[in-house]
Amino acid sequence: MGGRQRVIHTDSFKLVHSGAEYFNTLEALIDAAVYEIHFQTYIFLNDETGRSVAKALLRAAHRGVKIYLLLDAYGSGDLSKTLVSDLRGAGIEVRFFGKLFSGLSLHIGRRLHRKIVLVDGKDALIGGINISNHYNKVKGKMPWLDFAVLLTDFPTNQLYRLCQERWLKPGKKRRFKKSFKPHFENHIDESVESTVKIIENDYLRRRNQAAKSYFSAILHAKESLFIIGGYFLPGGKARRLLRRAARRGVEIRIILAEQSDVALNRNAVQYLYQWLLRCNIKIYEYKPANVHGKVLIADEKLVNIGSYDLNNLSTYSNIELNLEIQNAAFASQFHNELEELIKKDCQLISAETLYKRSNLWKRFKHWFCYHFVKTLFVTAVWLANRKDETYQ
Repeated sequence: MGGRQRVIHTDSFKLVHSGAEYFNTLEALIDAAVYEIHFQTYIFLNDETGRSVAKALLRAAHRGVKIYLLLDAYGSGDLSKTLVSDLRGAGIEVRFFGKLFSGLSLHIGRRLHRKIVLVDGKDALIGGINISNHYNKVKGKMPWLDFAVLLTDFPTNQLYRLCQERWLKPGKKRRFKKSFKPHFENHIDESVESTVKIIENDYLRRRNQAAKSYFSAILHAKESLFIIGGYFLPGGKARRLLRRAARRGVEIRIILAEQSDVALNRNAVQYLYQWLLRCNIKIYEYKPANVHGKVLIADEKLVNIGSYDLNNLSTYSNIELNLEIQNAAFASQFHNELEELIKKDCQLISAETLYKRSNLWKRFKHWFCYHFVKTLFVTAVWLANRKDETYQ
């Protein structure tokens, strides 16, 4: 597959929000499966949400559906052995990607961060949402802000090959024994101009399509950029592109978390606040819950959405998957939704806001965290750029 990108013309896609909407959609997909499910995710927890999804998988397995569940060994390290045993006992194949320790090596740099659910080779759910209560409305808590896209009758074998490739261990030449022959029906409305690209980011395998797509969108934006950054911490190249776009008169708005689950990253990104404001880039902090989504909308024409975030860990280390959707109606509707979001649930961060918040200790903390995180990223990238086999 290499660096190839399939450009698919389709109108069969829908935005899905975190919370009940996502998990109802996910379980409906699983319940509709007839032949086979590929399920790959970073985090799968044994909480109310995880157990509900596991029950849906068990129901499918009892119907005779073949299920391949691939989880990241670090992100899903807390998944109970009992639940894994129950899944395997029902015939579900469960594998963990990237042992944290192997031999004398510690593998923190290369994680399976993408989130894919592919059902019967034609219906898929792709985004940034993990299987956890954090992304669901449980016990009155608001779900973390995140998104996915539902693809129906998606007319390509690329996703199937992509899931197969990651499931098989490196060096294995055998092919999957398909339990069915995928049949794709492309219901295209010729009056709708839409293209969908499946874009990976796996720097070790020289696949950096998601990063290139982000950079290209920023480079060519003419009017507006809307960015949601769960762990936004752009490297030097991304910062230069953002600054140049702002100087061209592009309106740039970024939605970040007011309170993050990763305090280190939250402090690090605040070190960039003054730089962002000097570049005339508007910062909005989302107040109801953590921000986990990774989205870029350019000129209300293009949407880039998935697990890739604008930081060096996503760019050079993790295994990510995004969709690049070129559809003006979809992009404009999403853009307008974010407009309402910032009016209702976000605080605009101004120079005055920063001044009121700031003191000498906080400035030092933000500076220290920024440089510490950058050092961690460099270390993670170095660890990631070792033989792929050590991560299987």
